[in-house]
Amino acid sequence: MKAIKNILTVIDDDKLSRDILKKSVELAKKFNANIIILYTIHIPFFDLPSYKKDVPVNKDEVKDNIDKIFNELNSGVKHHTIVYFGDNTDRAVVEAKRDNVDLIVTGEHIKYEKVIRESQKSLLVVKREYREYKDILIPTDLSNKSKESIEFIKSSFKNSNFSLVHGYESVAVVMSMYDIGYADMVEYQEENREIALELFKNFQKEVGIKGELTDAEFSLPYGILEYIKNKEPDLVVVASHSLDDSFFVGSTSSYLAKESPCDIFIFN
Repeated sequence: MKAIKNILTVIDDDKLSRDILKKSVELAKKFNANIIILYTIHIPFFDLPSYKKDVPVNKDEVKDNIDKIFNELNSGVKHHTIVYFGDNTDRAVVEAKRDNVDLIVTGEHIKYEKVIRESQKSLLVVKREYREYKDILIPTDLSNKSKESIEFIKSSFKNSNFSLVHGYESVAVVMSMYDIGYADMVEYQEENREIALELFKNFQKEVGIKGELTDAEFSLPYGILEYIKNKEPDLVVVASHSLDDSFFVGSTSSYLAKESPCDIFIFN
């Protein structure tokens, strides 16, 4: 991932907007980056009676209010604010491409898959009130893309505590549809775990971070989510495997982006 010079912060009237701005300022200082604040106003014109189509919304006043809040949080970070009517997801994609954005910071009320797929940018989703990222959990599929995400996050948050988790699906889940005896299934399961553990040990040595292996008894994304809920880290980092022509961001990263109770960084 190239150096972060421009951060796009997408907010609306969500209660966490101030926290999203505060986290953006923190990151801008860390990366010596500029911030572009995108505030979207969604007005359901089609739901309004015809005599109220001309809704009095002063965009300049909205912009001034946002700048006032930003200046209360800010000390020396360059920024500019833009206010639009319309869908925050569509507008975020447009601005990310037009302004040469390197990172998007936003809240939950955005379509993650579309933003990542069409902008091809990394995305930080702020889900809780502002906090420093002291404990960072990295679910990994042991891929090269995951290694890239780990390298980036280690260099960006040098004073944080990092831990890995590698999930593997239970053989019982995969083989439950077949006529296989219990003893054989137990043997296959032990074999599967030994292989996963060996691969994970080698991966931990390569990236220099320790972690745990978790058995996803029902499905891989669900198993990782339960692990996250138990550990309660400050930040979760996953690697996206999205492509320009791919409809899905990746089943695990997409699921965790939606369901994780913690802030989540999707590396792209």
